[in-house]
Amino acid sequence: MIKIVTSQEMRQMDRYTIETLGIPGVVLMENAGRGVYLVIEKLIEQVDDPCVYLFCGKGNNGGDGFVIARYLWEKGVEVHVFVAGDARDLKGDAKINFDVIRNLKLPIKFLKQKADLKKISSHKPHLIVDALLGTGITGAVHGFMMEVISFINRMDCAVVAVDVPSGLNSDLPAIESETIQADITVTMALPKICHVFYPAKENVGDLYIADIGIPPEVKSSPDVRIQMIEKSDIFLPHRPENAHKYSCGKVAVLAGSAGYSGAATLTSEAAMRMGAGLVMLGIPEDLNPILEMKLTEVITRPYAGSQLNNAQDPVIQELLNWCDVLAIGPGLGRSSATLQAVIQILQKIRKPVVIDADALFALSHYPETLKKPRPNWVLTPHHGEFLRLLENTVKTKFEQQFVSLSGQYAQDHGLNLLLKGAPSLVAAPDGQIYVNPTGNSGLASGGTGDVLTGFVAALLAQGMEPGAAAITANYIHGKCADDLVMEGSEYSLLASDLFLSLDRVLHDHLTT
Repeated sequence: MIKIVTSQEMRQMDRYTIETLGIPGVVLMENAGRGVYLVIEKLIEQVDDPCVYLFCGKGNNGGDGFVIARYLWEKGVEVHVFVAGDARDLKGDAKINFDVIRNLKLPIKFLKQKADLKKISSHKPHLIVDALLGTGITGAVHGFMMEVISFINRMDCAVVAVDVPSGLNSDLPAIESETIQADITVTMALPKICHVFYPAKENVGDLYIADIGIPPEVKSSPDVRIQMIEKSDIFLPHRPENAHKYSCGKVAVLAGSAGYSGAATLTSEAAMRMGAGLVMLGIPEDLNPILEMKLTEVITRPYAGSQLNNAQDPVIQELLNWCDVLAIGPGLGRSSATLQAVIQILQKIRKPVVIDADALFALSHYPETLKKPRPNWVLTPHHGEFLRLLENTVKTKFEQQFVSLSGQYAQDHGLNLLLKGAPSLVAAPDGQIYVNPTGNSGLASGGTGDVLTGFVAALLAQGMEPGAAAITANYIHGKCADDLVMEGSEYSLLASDLFLSLDRVLHDHLTT
């Protein structure tokens, strides 16, 4: 797993490396600048007589820019350094590296007001390096720095951002003001939140990580709670040669109502295809003929009525007693009787449960159901459903802080939260957050969430811990979509198409 750090966590790592391990800050800055230079070198190696403009701030981000300028200059690249501020504002390691390029007589201009921007040569550079602000900013950018950012964005040439595109808050997924629109971002040591989550990620471009000399044992600090899943972290449950259908897990699905038989179909089939030994679907008796036609391998159990409205129905009780895992919610409906039945079921069941869609809607109306820790529950909301679960949280705050809110919610309620989005994440009861790197916009299609619910339930039924089941299902679900768009299009991807690539994705993980 790759750690994803906040600005404070990154500062603590820097401080420990400098003050405890004794690696000088100027060495880290040198490594940072060289790391960015190595990326730029490959970008311009085929360009005849390349010209690079470097826009530098007065802090350490600007110091990185001065190092980059020196490396480019020494390789014979035409460079122009523009410093937003005054020479008297430069301090510490940034001033040391500024003094070096000044002594080397690199072309340097100071930008202090809007008029200074008009004096910049109209000669179009091949590349711009954004080393203005870095990870230290909070809130929207204003004043002259905003003018500089707007000027760079109007230059209409490739931009490489150092650490973070200027204008982004490294700790937030949100965009609060005009931000450098980078084609490439080279960040230091570890990715930050803005590099990973949309909409901020839109301004990052391709992300590279520069090794600046912080030792691995420092970067792997257990205090960092957000991590990016890697392929090597994904394992499927062991399936012995003598396995049989009763040893591979029994999943009960409560899903579907008039007009939403597709949700029940997708969830049930997904559980079967992810390896569950048996899947039994509880469905209103009116829909049973339809579901028996749609689902060959799934057992249907029709209960009385046109919707779920009686938790004590003998068929419902049979399902709950029989299963190893319950998946509940897709397409159930939102009548008051259905919501009450869902809550009664959830209050009594002690088995692992995957809760989605209309069952999440029920929880939002009966939040007292979540007062007790539920470590064997997996909630699978999208952003709108999660916001509904958060009492007294305004939408603006949610959009800025949904990452930290998900970790806090899972910890406060003692459950596992699979928050669907771009990217999706899993928050565990201990507050750890696992970010999923797979998936694409093709998943923005009705029914894909129902498939994910079935995947999670099947892995749970095969003995995986709830957190591991959510992480694994999330990764495989996204990988199926990625596999499909390699040969097709995000526009045409349907939820049922995910089954077409599932074999290939599972085979990939079983053979590596």
